[in-house]
Amino acid sequence: MTTPSMARHASGRGASHRRHTPRRTLSAVFDPNANALGSLRLVFAVLVLVSHTFPLGGFNHGTEPSWAWTKGQQDIGGFAVAGFFVLSGFLVTRSFVSSSTSVRYLWKRVLRIFPGYWACLVATVVLFGPLAFLHEHGTLHGYLDGYPDSPLRYLTGNAWLWIHQYPIDNLLGKNPLPHAFDGSLWTLIYEFKCYLAVMVLGIFGILQRGKWIVLCMAAFLWFSNIEAFYHPAWIKSVIPAFSDVELPFLTSMFALGVVIYLFRDRIVISRAWALVAAITFFVSLRFGWFNVVGEPAFAYLCFWVAVRPRLPKLDRYGDFSYGMYVYAYLVQQMATMYGVNRWGFVPYLLICFAASMLCAVASWFLVERTFLRLKALRLPTLWRAPAWWANKIQGKPAATAPRRVPAQVAPATKSVPAGD
Repeated sequence: MTTPSMARHASGRGASHRRHTPRRTLSAVFDPNANALGSLRLVFAVLVLVSHTFPLGGFNHGTEPSWAWTKGQQDIGGFAVAGFFVLSGFLVTRSFVSSSTSVRYLWKRVLRIFPGYWACLVATVVLFGPLAFLHEHGTLHGYLDGYPDSPLRYLTGNAWLWIHQYPIDNLLGKNPLPHAFDGSLWTLIYEFKCYLAVMVLGIFGILQRGKWIVLCMAAFLWFSNIEAFYHPAWIKSVIPAFSDVELPFLTSMFALGVVIYLFRDRIVISRAWALVAAITFFVSLRFGWFNVVGEPAFAYLCFWVAVRPRLPKLDRYGDFSYGMYVYAYLVQQMATMYGVNRWGFVPYLLICFAASMLCAVASWFLVERTFLRLKALRLPTLWRAPAWWANKIQGKPAATAPRRVPAQVAPATKSVPAGD
């Protein structure tokens, strides 16, 4: 039997419990070893493939349907790239903070982006280019040095992420989007520049002790992105660097990810806020305010989804998102050259997805995973000097003698943690 005093006592305990229940902040619910960030990145890579299906396959007059629905603000591929940069800003900032030195951080970033990229360039020149040349000319004679846009110039001109040459030997001229072998690679230089910006902020201690400064910088980029969309001539006259229309968009999305990481202990993750973000996101897309309020809402939704514990681990056997991204456009161009697009939208999409996934799996197991195992490699003495200087500026204690790296590596089926 419950007496009134017992009921009041129980009610008081319940109220006290509710008052002291900690908020579900991103910092509290994010588990570095159990999250859906890898799955999200793979989904984004596949969405880029879906978006490119329309122009590369020549479907719907080359126009992706979402472009009209959003009143020319963005298409599915644009959302996916924005998602990549938001997640990358979060993970790369976490990588810098957890790295022992700035040089170690940069070494990990180089290992993550360059080996897979270089392998893609080589595969394009050694495999896909000859196939296209043989298909169009019936012979390989003249492939290496018969044209100004030669395979060798493709390798040397694009080696450092700046894409100076898209075609090879004037091939793929009959495709709906002619000549360009791999049009997705252009975003990688922006991403690597963002990596370097994080390193500079970290070296001068701004990431660690000046997160409000980072917030102001992100707000400036957000404002610049809005102006670049609505008043491009004005923003170009004020900031000539923003004559590149993609720069304010991509850097503002990356900065959003950085801010979310730095303020993760203040960002509440809840269904109510996710609903508000979803409504804001879709309304802004439909009525023309995506750059103003839709981008932060989209970024919030990315992390609300990422901390869902029950989502399937699509990256359980490897991180295939990067390989999917860098090979899908190339695969789709080749499929169009062979006439697969004439079979219809769905067969073309499924065949390109399957072939791109095969390339992504090969890229991960043969190239990316192999080089990522070098993250803990002892760097030469010459490289440790700038790391000592960076630590001195950041106020970190001087590094002791480097620990010996264990010989064993992670199991073959375990993917490298995202963003590490």
